[in-house]
Amino acid sequence: MAEPREVVMVDFARTPFGRGSSKKPGFFSHMRGDDLATMVIEKLLRRTKLDKAMIDEITMGSPNQTGEQANPGRSVSLLTCPFETRGLSVDRACTSSMAGAHFVIMAMQLGLEDIAISGGYESCSHFPIPFFTFDTDMEAMMEEAIATGAVARGLPNPKLWEIVDPNAMIGMGVTAENLAEMFNISREQQDQWALRSNLRAAAAYREGKFKHEIIPTEGKFADGTVKTVDYDEDVRPDSTIEKLRSLPAIYKENGTVTAATSSKQSDGAGAAVFMPKEKARELGLVPMVTVRSIAWAACDPKTMGYSATLASKQALERSGLSAGDIDLWETNEAFAVVPLVLIKDLGIDHEKMNVNGDALCIGHPIGVSGIRVVGTLAHEMNRRGSRYGMASICGGFGQGTAMLVEREEYWDGHRAWLS
Repeated sequence: MAEPREVVMVDFARTPFGRGSSKKPGFFSHMRGDDLATMVIEKLLRRTKLDKAMIDEITMGSPNQTGEQANPGRSVSLLTCPFETRGLSVDRACTSSMAGAHFVIMAMQLGLEDIAISGGYESCSHFPIPFFTFDTDMEAMMEEAIATGAVARGLPNPKLWEIVDPNAMIGMGVTAENLAEMFNISREQQDQWALRSNLRAAAAYREGKFKHEIIPTEGKFADGTVKTVDYDEDVRPDSTIEKLRSLPAIYKENGTVTAATSSKQSDGAGAAVFMPKEKARELGLVPMVTVRSIAWAACDPKTMGYSATLASKQALERSGLSAGDIDLWETNEAFAVVPLVLIKDLGIDHEKMNVNGDALCIGHPIGVSGIRVVGTLAHEMNRRGSRYGMASICGGFGQGTAMLVEREEYWDGHRAWLS
């Protein structure tokens, strides 16, 4: 059997992330998620100068594949490429878009595909995430959903509740409280991390670090005005530790997790272009990074956030590297406790983690975040000249994914990600 081919990522781009709130609609609340994804892919095709007929497959991730978000992979492939371009729809909770990238990477390693685009999209404005606390009566809520016909998101098999606490299966905030208790992560540590995330994201905008990552996109505001936006709507540059300390715990009585230390529901889309290294050289495209290891892991749903740490450990083991070899880390801040546990469990320097802020302020459009952490990491690695980077994300029901990448000294050519 031939040696597996090396796979590279040659570009990544995303829309800004708009606020996904019915109470205070964000600048993309009027947009369909697949329209946002279409704009991203069209931009990637222009930046890479690839003919759309060259794309073998498009994968799109989302855990809310119903209504306007049904069959996202094939829908977006039809909206952007010829009929012959395959589409794959992926649902692995929050990790969906990274899982889609895993599939095309493996296909390329085996010689089954040459060029693919992997991404995801989500409109939390149109598909809001239900709010659950430790004392939510799940049985009553499900009965009400059935009685009113409000079952668009679908209901889990009730037999699952015989295996695991339903609040741990669906109430993600409750799992964050469990994880904080498991690793002795304090309220103060989480508040400080939220402050850091907001201030670092605000600094990244001022310094133009997201210039090539974020595609300027038209947004519509509450007063009806339409203007181009190139920033994520929920970043709070005026955050202070005093404000954060004043917020109540929302998932558990006398708990540690607040609205500020939880990720923000968002609307947005993002995608990356993958191909074998020899194909990129043939096309004159300079890669952002080379994929060195991929991993996925699962854990008890009641400590959902730990799945990102487990997947990161597997990716390190498969690569033969140690945590100390990694120059930069990007893990989705589903909650502040997630990166804090990763840092504590693997002995990571916190100055190497989420250096430009993350989902606590940038936002968490669920179907996008898996590929977003990879793309954000790759852009920063190229700015810094870093060699190794690790991207990871936890997902609902206790499933996590990770991707370890290397920035090499490549050939001269077209750097699409700087277009």
